[in-house]
Amino acid sequence: MTKTHTYRGIVWLDMQNPTDDEVSNIVKRYDLHPLVGEELKQSSSLAKVDFYPEYILIVLTLPVRVRVGTSYEITDREIDFVIGKNFLITSRTDTIEQLEYFGKIFEANAILNKEEKIEHAGFLFYYMVKRIYAGMIEDLENIKDALMTAEASIFKGDEKQMVEVLSGLSRELIDIKQTARMHHDIWEQMVAFADKDFFGKDFGSYIRDIRDEFNIIHELIGNSRELLNDLRETNDSLLNTKQNEIIKVLTLVSFIFYPLTFVTAVFTIPAASVPLVNQSYGWPVIMVGMAILTCGMWWYFKKRGWI
Repeated sequence: MTKTHTYRGIVWLDMQNPTDDEVSNIVKRYDLHPLVGEELKQSSSLAKVDFYPEYILIVLTLPVRVRVGTSYEITDREIDFVIGKNFLITSRTDTIEQLEYFGKIFEANAILNKEEKIEHAGFLFYYMVKRIYAGMIEDLENIKDALMTAEASIFKGDEKQMVEVLSGLSRELIDIKQTARMHHDIWEQMVAFADKDFFGKDFGSYIRDIRDEFNIIHELIGNSRELLNDLRETNDSLLNTKQNEIIKVLTLVSFIFYPLTFVTAVFTIPAASVPLVNQSYGWPVIMVGMAILTCGMWWYFKKRGWI
């Protein structure tokens, strides 16, 4: 399916799951290289940029945070851009919310005839990528909010439940970092190319702005991973401390009851004359003695600071 948007002589062709015939028609209309046509047909999952005399091919793989059941996962979604001076082609196999939203805004601007600075397709590409990166920043902010919620839960005593939560957030951040790592090289190449006269030297500042926007994303990923590592260390420390306390209490209880078990075993030996057993006051004396022994051991442990 192909949607066509026009604005002040600039054409934006947005293709979702394009057929071979649609791609062939686009290749013929804009005299694109056959390899570009093949790129538009299939998802390569490899971010890259290729420069041609009359246009630029940019492949961006985007990490998108989607809800799956009660948790979130990061899925990779690719967008292929072919940028000419008066045309922009986008090709994708999946629905990308930010691109759909941009399409609505673009149509509204065209209808309302707002004074946007779109002198060539490069500016259209700039606003589009800014919108896409805004979505990535929003996802990272949501992950940060989830980390702050996990922090509050950790100090409320929910350390055991937070192990799984922190592991899920760690997986999300790893996936985002892995997917977005190639963007840096693309924008560095684009900055070097933008200083040429393809879109005019003034356009270089816009590409540098995109690069700075990606640097913000990279910084957010790093900050979130650092916060996650700190929370994981804190959670593990609190969980270990709680487990050590439980083990200590169980050990003390066992140590207290071992002597009592020994005393009980002594007085149940089937011997001819076991002290106190055959006396009328034997049972109370044995119980009181065991109680005194228990209290004495508890007092001793308390004095030594073991409990």
